[in-house]
Amino acid sequence: MPFCSEAWDAVSRYIYAGLQGGSFMKELMKEENIMITCCSDGTRPVIFKIERIDYE
Repeated sequence: MPFCSEAWDAVSRYIYAGLQGGSFMKELMKEENIMITCCSDGTRPVIFKIERIDYE
């Protein structure tokens, strides 16, 4: 099943920021490696929790 393009549009900017080691809205979230976002589909909203997992 293909990934919804509206959902990908909502999360892609955070995925790319996380891949580069960036922080997700650290002023809004308690932890800088976690972001909560949702897709823009008003009839079928989906909420995403995106977490960057750091390892050595």
